[in-house]
Amino acid sequence: MTTADQRIQVLPESVINQIAAGEVVLRPASVIKELGENAVDAEAQHISIWTEQGGKSLIQVTDDGVGMSPLDAELCFERHATSKIRSAQDLYALYTKGFRGEALASIAAVAEVELFTRRLQDTIGTHVVMAFGQKVRVEPLRCAAGTTVIVRRLFQRLPVRRKSLRSDATEHRHNVEEFLRLVYPHPERHFRFYHNQALLYDLPPASLRERILALYPELSAEDLVPVEGETPFFTVRGYLVLPEKIPAGHREAYLFINQRYIRHALLQQGLLQVYRPLLLGETRPLYWLFLEVPPQHVDVNVTPSKTEARLLHELEVRTMLTSMVRKALAQSHLTLPVDWLLKPTETLEPALKEPLPAPSSGSSRPLPQPSRAADSLPLPEVSARLSYLLLHGRYLVLEWEGQAWLVDVRAAHERILYEQHLNRTRLSPQGLLFPVHARLSPQLAARLAELRELLQEEGFHLEVREGKEAVLHALPAGVMPGAAAALLDQLLALLQEPELPPDWRNRLAQHVARYGSPRPPYTLSAQAVEKIWSDLLACSDPTYTPSGRRIRYLLTEEVLEKLFS
Repeated sequence: MTTADQRIQVLPESVINQIAAGEVVLRPASVIKELGENAVDAEAQHISIWTEQGGKSLIQVTDDGVGMSPLDAELCFERHATSKIRSAQDLYALYTKGFRGEALASIAAVAEVELFTRRLQDTIGTHVVMAFGQKVRVEPLRCAAGTTVIVRRLFQRLPVRRKSLRSDATEHRHNVEEFLRLVYPHPERHFRFYHNQALLYDLPPASLRERILALYPELSAEDLVPVEGETPFFTVRGYLVLPEKIPAGHREAYLFINQRYIRHALLQQGLLQVYRPLLLGETRPLYWLFLEVPPQHVDVNVTPSKTEARLLHELEVRTMLTSMVRKALAQSHLTLPVDWLLKPTETLEPALKEPLPAPSSGSSRPLPQPSRAADSLPLPEVSARLSYLLLHGRYLVLEWEGQAWLVDVRAAHERILYEQHLNRTRLSPQGLLFPVHARLSPQLAARLAELRELLQEEGFHLEVREGKEAVLHALPAGVMPGAAAALLDQLLALLQEPELPPDWRNRLAQHVARYGSPRPPYTLSAQAVEKIWSDLLACSDPTYTPSGRRIRYLLTEEVLEKLFS
């Protein structure tokens, strides 16, 4: 009972639990993370995870670990009840993944939870039922040794939280990501993952390299560069992927500290700087690195999700780790850029000895023009007075109203197709006589299912079959059918990113233009030449391709004199 002098109250336990759940349980993937880590801490050798509807309706985690006594089975749903620490000093000597004692209490506060557990030495197990923070039933029951936790109707009584969940496909993608972060540091254990009754992953005990290859079948053992070392501050083991073998558009590299998946900006930026001179385009490094740091030198109690860490000797660890990675890559018989061991590579001068613009970000703003007198002349207007000569089946010499132009037809097609796609001036999608197939990881299949309708608006008709295969049935009109396989690869690479970047349509249009333009040699009529020239002049930038390559040159007397010196 409150009075005029008392406005501060101690919150009820149910409210406290829901507040804590808001920090710990963000989405179904949070439940998988917490329950999966509990299973690992329980010394389980076989861990199976089931989800339905992206985890919204069902999440089940079953393990064959040590199990719990009847008393512990009840206590585990109390807040700050844990078997993993006893005092504040234990926070600096953590050898387990969980330690807060909030996971089960938080999950039970926002869902219906059933717990079945039995220790190996017991003949009867314990069954506990919780419903949105309330204990419904505790009873003895025959069950298998180990622990099974079933979570149903997540956030059902919290409409705002429930509505904030994304589509089933999106939540499933996050679930798979969390599952993979659990299985890499424990290759000696058997993991299974089911979604909507379908077995997506069956990973028996193996070595770390075998587990990586099982999850990345496109890689071979020769593509992996081992890393192993010991310093006064840490030990490290793991694998790097050779830069030229990195799968296009993979989602993330994996860094673990004391077998815990960690995001650490300082370390990961250092590793990116080592890799960057060796990578093409927007490819990102791919590695699995496992650091072992003295527990008293690392603090993982930074955020409730425990995915960030602070290190006592961060700069020293960064310097030594990047040095080890650089050395491992240098010893892998790569063709390395000059001075790569000392500094990043320098940009080569273009063959024409003219300053080229930076690659376009896909905006419609014209790219910077070279400061030449030839390009300062006004652009010719479209008219019927046109004469031309086609050289080598690719290059046009055009005479237009007294001006002579040299045009790369291939580059012109690329700019025209790019702007047609970006400005949605293309026709309806064109079907493929022979659909193109691509193997998918369950993770990427979930991502593709999530964005399929959005891609259909861009002219790509895709089907996801059995969560394992993508089938491309149609391309945007005007795109060469022979480019279907390359475009599907680029499309899947773009979807690998955690979130679609703001310029994703521009990047997709660049891929369409690059791979979908007709290839030389060309056979062009006068009408076709005039159509190309007319379409090119209608573009926002008729002088450069989206990637910054030159399309045309105005052949003035000054230019010709320079050519002949």
